[in-house]
This record gives sequence, structure tokens and C-alpha cells, in this order.
Amino acid sequence: MKNKISSATFCILLFLTCACNDWLDLQPSTAVVDSGKSVKSLNDASYRLNGIYSLMRSYYYYGARMTYYGDALGEDMMAQSNTKRTANYYTFRFTEDNAPATFWLACYTIINNVNLLLEGIDNLTGLSEADEKKRMDYKGQALSIRALAYFDLTRLYGYPYTKDNGASWSVPIVDKPVSPDYKPKRNTVAECYNFILKDLNDAVEMLGEAKINGKMNKWAAMSLLARVYLYKGENDNALKFAKDAIAGAEKNKYRLWTNAEYKTEWAVEYGVEVLFEIPMTLAENEGNEAMPYLVIGSGYDDILLSDDWMVKLMGNQTGDVRYQCVINNTSSGSKSGRRYLWKYPVNSGETAAYLGNIKVLRLSETYLIAAEAAAKKGSANDDAVRYLDPIVKRGNPNNTVSGTTVNLDRVLEERRKELVGEGHRFFDAIRNGKHITRSGDLAFKHLDNILPEAWDFDWNYFKVVLPVPRSEMDANENIRDQQNPGY
Repeated sequence: MKNKISSATFCILLFLTCACNDWLDLQPSTAVVDSGKSVKSLNDASYRLNGIYSLMRSYYYYGARMTYYGDALGEDMMAQSNTKRTANYYTFRFTEDNAPATFWLACYTIINNVNLLLEGIDNLTGLSEADEKKRMDYKGQALSIRALAYFDLTRLYGYPYTKDNGASWSVPIVDKPVSPDYKPKRNTVAECYNFILKDLNDAVEMLGEAKINGKMNKWAAMSLLARVYLYKGENDNALKFAKDAIAGAEKNKYRLWTNAEYKTEWAVEYGVEVLFEIPMTLAENEGNEAMPYLVIGSGYDDILLSDDWMVKLMGNQTGDVRYQCVINNTSSGSKSGRRYLWKYPVNSGETAAYLGNIKVLRLSETYLIAAEAAAKKGSANDDAVRYLDPIVKRGNPNNTVSGTTVNLDRVLEERRKELVGEGHRFFDAIRNGKHITRSGDLAFKHLDNILPEAWDFDWNYFKVVLPVPRSEMDANENIRDQQNPGY
């Protein structure tokens, strides 16, 4: 592992090597050997940054697994059968020994590459004013990506901050290249949130405002910052940064899709509502393992909408455009009655079923962050209505929350309608101390091999966090006494 990683290809090879060989038996994912000297120019930095974005596309991360995880553990979507890729998460039949190490590995591979980039880019000297501005933008992108990776690790392996004020274990913080024998202990959730927030606050000051397809910019990072504050329970900051992100983005020609656009814009690359998306192209894609191939009947037919979403939540709201983003298979064949989500269609002009971009940050979520933070404040109902109503009306122009008092449950209901299939529901319920309840008495039932305790649970269920992977415990003796309780 002493090869320098100076291109997208080497970044990908590093990840594949880590995933397929016995490397983890020798050193933990937090270790990497590279001095960072491969970044000798802004072109080198750009090349390495592109490689980091390529790593985000992996089906071990946003290409599939991170995208479906938050729905597979909730009630609104379900694994189609016990043998599907999403089944172990959906049924909660993962243990310390069989839970995948790939979340930990994918995120730390990205973090390590970011750390190498940051070390190299900070050593560049003699730059012109224009190049210095470019350097700061690259650095802001890198910090945003590192913050997202740590945020994902923290919500996967650490209990919600709001459960115990961040006292539980999260993951080790590694902020610079380290030696192969570096074996850190786990940091707390509170320490990780402080680190994430610093990265994002710094990034927001560095990033450019213009949209660059497939890259993070100021408004994407600011929206992510608002999300992190919301998860942490800092509602004043969540509302402030969500409002600033919305205002700034809309001045830069972003906007919510209209009701008429909603069903077709999912197939448009880099549309006006999407703040950050990960491209799937003919040259770079995850093939049949990608999220778009998992959610269609003609693909792997892996994860479907449940009756908890179709019937109990949406009911007779057939006029809602979100309801219409479902393919309700009414044929009499083997797929009769299955409900497929239409949020990952093939990109415009493409034909391969797996070539659908992954929309990671949408402006609609930022509106919902503002509405939730305002509703929690209690004294900001005007803001709660102001930011929730456009989402409600966009779903169905005949509906409104104007003239009502918007509470948390009303916002969470709208989040379920708007963000289904985008990886939010499980985290939304758990971070708010709510229950996930799967119904067993509907026509289109959940699978019957869900663990008994996973039919109805909240943040007190130990499996709302993943176990630290066995491979990491074996490689790092300093975290062996820090396994999550229950495992």
C-alpha cells in the first residue's frame, strides 16, 4: 500500500485492493501510506479530487448501499425477497460477524484520499490570485466530501446526538495522512459532530457559488451544514443555514421543480433542483449493482414500496405527484402488485438501465430542513409554513398548510412523502426518537422473517447502529473494547 495515489484510477484501485485482499488483516482502514507529495500542482489536485468523486460512486457507498440503507431499515420500502441485497438490512438479520465492512472501508478510503489531497494542496506556493481562488475551491470541495463521509459514518455507527448529547461512541477521527501502524480509538458522536461542523463551516467560506456538474459548491455544502445542525438538534443554526442556502441557491438559478416537471426531471442530469448528484456515465458506472438497477422490475427487482407508504401514508392521494412517481405493476404475472419507485430512471439519451444519476442533495430537502427546524423552535410557525407549503403544494396544488400550525409530525409526514427512496426515513425517525412500525396486516405485507423486535422499534433498539466491523476490531486492538452495546 505504499504506492502513491495520484489519479482517479489509482484511487479506485486502492479501494478495490482494500475490498478484495487481506489488507484489513494487517492494518485498519484508518491507515494509509502516502506523503501527499504527488500533488505538485493544481492539475494534480484536480485529478486527485476527481478520483475522490469517483470513489463516491461506488455501489458500496452512494452508488447503492448508502442510498438504500435509510429506506431498507424503515417501513416505507421493503426487500422484495429474503435473498435480495437489501434483505439483511431490512430484516435486521445482521450481526457483528456478518455486517459488511464496506461502509467503514468506503468512507475511510475517501477520507484518507481527502487527507492526502489536503496535505498536498496546502503545500502549493507561488500561485496567482486566480489559482489561489481555484485552490480554495478545491479545498472546500475536499472538506465537504470528508464532512459527508464522517457524517455518514457517525449516523451509521453512532447513536443519534439527541439521544444522549453525543456521549456514545462514533468512529475514529483521522484528519491527516497517518502511518500504517496508526490505530486510533473511537471518538464520541459529539466529537465527530464538532469535527464535521468545522469542516463544513470552513468549506462554505471557500467554495464557489457557481454550479459545476457533479461537484460540491457553496449551496450544496451549506445545505449539508444545515442538515448536520438539524441532526445535532441545533435548530437555530439549522434554520439559519437552510434559509441562507435556499436564498443563495435560488439567486444562482436553482429552484424547486414544478408539479408538471416532477415526473420527468428525475431523468434529467444536473437539473435545476439538484444541488449535488453523482453521475453514472457509460465511461464510469457501477453496472447492475447500481441503485437504478435495484429499484426496477426489469433489473434486480430488489427493493419496493410497501403498503405502509402506498396505503397507510398516501392512501387515496392519487392526485399527489409523489404517488404518481410509482410504477404500480398490476399484471397477473409473478410481479403482480409490486410497487416500483421511479426516482432512478435512465439518464436522458441513455439506454442502459443502470445509467441513472444519484441525487444526493436536493433543494426540496433544504426546504424541509428549514420547516423542521422552525417547527421545533415553536416560535417560528411562519417559517415552518413558508418552507413546508411549497413542498405540499408542489405535490398537489390543491393542498396547503397555510393557516395551520405546523408541528414536527406534520413535517416528518411530508419528508416521508417527498424523500422516499432517497435514504432518509430510518434516520429521520430515529434521530427524532420516533418509532419505526412495520404493518403486518396489509394486502402487500412485509416479509415475515423480520426479527421480532424489528417490527416496532425506536432509538433504544441496539441495532439502530451497526457494529464496528470484525475486520477492523481484528486489525486495531485499541477499539476492541469499544464495540457498540448489544453486539
